[in-house]
Amino acid sequence: MDIFQTGVLCLTVCAVSAVIKDNGDIRLALTLAAVCLIFGSTAGMLLEVKELIGGLIEKTGLDSSYLRIIFKGLGICCIVQISSDCCRDSGHSALASQIELAGKLSLIVTALPLFRAVIEIIEALLV
Repeated sequence: MDIFQTGVLCLTVCAVSAVIKDNGDIRLALTLAAVCLIFGSTAGMLLEVKELIGGLIEKTGLDSSYLRIIFKGLGICCIVQISSDCCRDSGHSALASQIELAGKLSLIVTALPLFRAVIEIIEALLV
């Protein structure tokens, strides 16, 4: 799905949601279906990015586990953004804030190996 189709889908969902504004359950289901469809169709783009970054990591000789950390972080960010936006749209802003907090903490835990690697590089430079 290209960006034009994605935009048309989003505008259509917004228009239909405006027409049926009395039924919040159907609006939420419609929004979630559109989000899942868009996310699923754009997930294939990540393969191109993964191949590009993988090639760069091979050229630099870095550990490939760093690539895994990058994509885990990207996945965490996408899931947290979509989840918190859906919660806010359904009127649960406190729940959305908690999802964002959990996502930030999860991202920090995921990135800890990178922090360790940076500290080891600094230690090696200082010795």
